[in-house]
Amino acid sequence: MPTPKFALWLALAFSIGWLAILLAGADFPPPRGFLWIVLLDLIAGGCVYFRVPDYLHWQSLRLPCRFLRVVGDGIFIGLVFATVPIMVGGGEPSVTPTWIDRGIWFAVLALVGVLNTNLVYACCAVRRYLSERQGREC
Repeated sequence: MPTPKFALWLALAFSIGWLAILLAGADFPPPRGFLWIVLLDLIAGGCVYFRVPDYLHWQSLRLPCRFLRVVGDGIFIGLVFATVPIMVGGGEPSVTPTWIDRGIWFAVLALVGVLNTNLVYACCAVRRYLSERQGREC
């Protein structure tokens, strides 16, 4: 399986999985603002698609500090995704979050970003291992 096909399948699985999790936590029917969440989910899937070749390349070169680079990717994307809802606004109008609330929000999304990038990286590592074991190039 060529890298773009693997990246596409991984990105689709990532997006569909997260969409299912997000829908499970949403009201039924989801509010109109949920479309922003779907858009962010699609953007995250696109990020996965474009990052998979880099992760496979890092695996093949056995780059030093590659784990820290993956963690950095996760922190960055988590913080970006935490910033978007704050910039767009929304949520309960009668609630004003404190700085502690926002700090927790950013910390949680950074952690979720790290967990997600590590999961994607682990999938790439398994892909690389299986390809090498079969004597094929990713």
